[in-house]
Amino acid sequence: MQHQIISYLKFLWNAKNEHGVHSPFAYDLVTKCFYSRYVPEKNTTNLTNNKLLLKTLTYLNLKDIIRFDTQENLHSTINGLLLSSNALQNFSIDKTLPFCTNDSCFFVEHIHKTKENELIWKQLYQHEAVTCSIETYNLGLLFIRKEQQKEHFIINPNKSFSSLLFERIRF
Repeated sequence: MQHQIISYLKFLWNAKNEHGVHSPFAYDLVTKCFYSRYVPEKNTTNLTNNKLLLKTLTYLNLKDIIRFDTQENLHSTINGLLLSSNALQNFSIDKTLPFCTNDSCFFVEHIHKTKENELIWKQLYQHEAVTCSIETYNLGLLFIRKEQQKEHFIINPNKSFSSLLFERIRF
């Protein structure tokens, strides 16, 4: 429990909002998806109840999501892969890459739950094939986008006071 409290405080200290994001792809994801008030009413994927994940799946229009609970043999192209925290220890991104396309996305749950999860998360987002990574407290997103330079963002998916203020000023 102490680890999670310290981890959350570190996350809040380092997290940015949309004003700290300079990638057009990541900026659009944060402003049009993370900060959107729309949450899909029905969980059509039956993969998760995480609202941020559901909004992201809808925004990216990902329909073929694979939930990866153990090191399974993959046989088809991966558009989206959801990694549970239980599967992190057995997951190999190198074995998964042959099934990925440009714009493949990995969703990693509970990246700050334990120190081990944090270390594995760090190894995943530093992998050479991952070009864009977005870290929220409970969810990590890894993107394989060849047209993008390697960037890592720590984003608070909840709007800050300054975000709300600037939103009011713009309208």
